[in-house]
Amino acid sequence: MSAIIGRWDDFVIIMVLLALNAGVGFWQENKADNAIDMLKKKLAPEARVLRDGKWGVSPSGELVPGDVVRVRLGDIIPADLKFIEGYYASIDQAALTGESLPVDKKEGDIGYSGSVVRQGEMNGLVIATGMNTYFGKTAKLVEEASTVSHFQKAVIKIGDYLIAIAIIFVTVIVVVQLFRHESVGITVQYALVLTVAAIPAAMPAVLSVTMAAGATALAKKKAIVSKLVAIEELAGMDILCSDKTGTITKSELTVAHIEPFGDFSANDVMLYSALSSREEDRDPIDLAVLAKEQSIEELRDTTDKYKTTEFKPFDPIAKHTESTVVDESGIRFRVAKGAPQVILDLAVEKEGIREDVEGTVHEFGAKGYRALGVARTQGNGEENWHFAGLLFLSDPPREDSAETIATAKSMGVDVKMVTGDHMDVAREIAHQVNLGSDIQPVSAFLDKPDEEAMKIVEEADGFAQVYPEHKFHIVEL
Repeated sequence: MSAIIGRWDDFVIIMVLLALNAGVGFWQENKADNAIDMLKKKLAPEARVLRDGKWGVSPSGELVPGDVVRVRLGDIIPADLKFIEGYYASIDQAALTGESLPVDKKEGDIGYSGSVVRQGEMNGLVIATGMNTYFGKTAKLVEEASTVSHFQKAVIKIGDYLIAIAIIFVTVIVVVQLFRHESVGITVQYALVLTVAAIPAAMPAVLSVTMAAGATALAKKKAIVSKLVAIEELAGMDILCSDKTGTITKSELTVAHIEPFGDFSANDVMLYSALSSREEDRDPIDLAVLAKEQSIEELRDTTDKYKTTEFKPFDPIAKHTESTVVDESGIRFRVAKGAPQVILDLAVEKEGIREDVEGTVHEFGAKGYRALGVARTQGNGEENWHFAGLLFLSDPPREDSAETIATAKSMGVDVKMVTGDHMDVAREIAHQVNLGSDIQPVSAFLDKPDEEAMKIVEEADGFAQVYPEHKFHIVEL
């Protein structure tokens, strides 16, 4: 309209406002996209792959079904693999399934893209890549989800309302001017003045700049805003679904409790478990044990007084680690730690203590703790094993989790924990961070009418044994 009547100053001002609005939005979201791309590059950029009979390194994005890939300690699995060769691998699937403890895999098992190898080395056949992987299918669900934010709806509603009023007024002016037989140029000029006044051309620019300032403030706190409207949407949130492993918890195992048996003390149990661990293997359980041993002042330098002459690492058949140790007096003995049942079966006193051991394991297991049995031989030719005690491991909450949840609740946000971990583990963590005890299994809302499922999701404090696609459905409900 400005161009028709030759009001080029108005034309330029309106175009600058529109360009500014588009430019600010594009610049801010482009910055976020760049930050997200940098994060993506950290995920398994390369893979060891067998091609033409030779092992080589290839970008993981170039893998195809049928490739043979080798994964080992510390690797992020680059695609869905079927393990075809190797003794075993211990895989951390927490990012996918929420399980806080690594899962042992052997030949014939499936390793999921995005999970991390914590122990072992195996060859696997690529069976799915990209969006066809277990992880990719979940990502696709989120990618396809599109909703118009409350903020966008409000802006569009205001704009539509003002445009409607402007059209009514312009129509009235045109009709009046026609009756007055005014020139078309003057009529358009009146219509332009009214339209510029009524339609808020500057509003999107002002809002974009305001939200860009908010995005910059959040970026300083290491929060990436990928869509500007997300800031306003988040401010109006009343339910927050939070993952457990690595979000509410630290995603690292720690020794939570020591239960000695017989004449052994808690420090004895800790010492023997440390002697049957090896730091260089980077086994999560060994690292948890050694960290606990270092935190006990009486034991901090004790292991230096012992020399390990032989070490047998954990394997899925023996289900325990074992060390042969010589102390300062020259006494040679063996220590072992592993699955409580396996360690108990080694001990000479097993029948007398079996009920107590199994009862203690069950009691702590109900709270979500994982048990380890610890034993030693007398030494110097005496090869009978004696059960020293039990260690209980857990993935503890972060120090700030309870405070953060309390802050969210004080702001009117209802926090729900949604995890792939087991019910007992979820309930114990929920109890520790004051989240509420009503933790439901995924079966509570699956295959139910939406209205009933919504009520269940609204009222529960959290959900356990949930797969990624179920998490998406919970948020959708």
